[in-house]
Amino acid sequence: MAYKDRGLKKWGGFILSEHTAHMEQSNRIPQWKVAMDEAAIQSILTHATSHHVMLAIQEYQAVGIDAQPDIVGQLIGIEGDSIYIRTSSGIQAIELTNIRHVEERRIEKWYS
Repeated sequence: MAYKDRGLKKWGGFILSEHTAHMEQSNRIPQWKVAMDEAAIQSILTHATSHHVMLAIQEYQAVGIDAQPDIVGQLIGIEGDSIYIRTSSGIQAIELTNIRHVEERRIEKWYS
């Protein structure tokens, strides 16, 4: 009689509660954050340039469109009216006038 492997079912019990909480948090619906003024945005971008921190940026959207997920990445450059962010999917350009909210983001570990 051949052994029938249950595949992924046998590994389901090994998922940590921290990992599950992290997955649930990443599936949340994005909410609008408080719009920041130019001086506050510029201050955070200046700090991010010199300290190489991760940023979470929320952009303005057209009227009637729901909030989109934050763009999370590291600021790699500012040229003219655009900033360049290195994200997990590549480099993304964002116009400074499109930034609604920006904040430092710490890398969250899903494990202890």
